[in-house]
Amino acid sequence: MDSVENISRSDEKPWGIKHVAIGVVLSIVSSVIVGSLVLVFGDWDPIPLWITALLQIPLWFGLLGVPWVVFRRSGLSWKENLGVPLLVLRKGVLQPDAQDKTVSITKNQCIQGFFIGVFSQALLVPLLYLPALIFVDDLDVSGPARELTSRAHGLGIFLLILVVVVGAPVVEELFFRGFALKAFQDRWSQRTALMASSVLFGIIHFQPLQFPALVLFGFIAGKLTQRDGHLGRAMWAHAGFNAYTVFVLVYL
Repeated sequence: MDSVENISRSDEKPWGIKHVAIGVVLSIVSSVIVGSLVLVFGDWDPIPLWITALLQIPLWFGLLGVPWVVFRRSGLSWKENLGVPLLVLRKGVLQPDAQDKTVSITKNQCIQGFFIGVFSQALLVPLLYLPALIFVDDLDVSGPARELTSRAHGLGIFLLILVVVVGAPVVEELFFRGFALKAFQDRWSQRTALMASSVLFGIIHFQPLQFPALVLFGFIAGKLTQRDGHLGRAMWAHAGFNAYTVFVLVYL
């Protein structure tokens, strides 16, 4: 338990809440600029799914760029200071790095994390919206996403999976559960920091109907990070959460 606490909270870090704010602002600004250029100069009606998928990448400019600049200037390690898990290949089998087990992840943890994400999306999210469905008959939380994926095929589906299931879990967990959560924990209690990072995670997606579900998952991923002392299971949970969503929207 002590090792987890040492990773979750360090005495002094070269980044703080202001760096988190800069990352969020840069992400929003870059996304708005690129999105506006696509709307102005693009000749699509409606915008194809592959373009929509690629439009998620500008959000990563601040989410990944700010931590990269901070770590480069400070000479910090993504593994040791942000809890990025490493795996090494031994005899054809993925195994944790024996040099530092606190920031390594086993195959079982990968599987656990993935199914935690699937469970969260498949069971917990519907339960979260159940009270609202009782009072609002025509509430369709996944309607906009389903309309978008209904015209998906080929390249669009491939890019959607690549961005949403592979890229987003890595980049967003690095920022929200690594960079932001640690900055908040230096200022506030672990519980307050967990809630703040979860709410920020929900806000940055700009999806009002999905906001409660995003905050819920942010809380789950943050709790995994605080408990494990690294981002491993949180990344895989995020992948499972998004993979289940994509599968349901595209194939069911």
